[in-house]
Amino acid sequence: MTEGSPPKPPSVPAALLETIANGHPELRMRVRLTYPFAKLCPFTGEPQPGSTITISYQAGEVLLETKALRHYLASFAGENVYGVRDLEEAAQVIALQCAHTLHRSVHVHAEYHLQSGTMDVEVEADPGT
Repeated sequence: MTEGSPPKPPSVPAALLETIANGHPELRMRVRLTYPFAKLCPFTGEPQPGSTITISYQAGEVLLETKALRHYLASFAGENVYGVRDLEEAAQVIALQCAHTLHRSVHVHAEYHLQSGTMDVEVEADPGT
């Protein structure tokens, strides 16, 4: 990557993140999707059950398809194809990949329950950056 060029999103199997047509793109709508997100690390089992990932974005012509999104998020557990085991990086990768799929800014809020407490991570990703 050269200085000033946008970062490339981490590769994702094309079948995992999908979009559907927005039946009412003329409506101003903020989409907010919250899913369980646990056991990213195959060794520690962190984050613990009860952890969540919330993905939000301003709706456009397309929306994230929720069943595919659920499978995509589940694919992060254990030894995942993304090579991600860091909780902060997981939120970054999810934000970047969703932004590139939707072609719009995406906000991700992760609430991780850990053996040692709770950690919040917020990431804003824009497909042009």
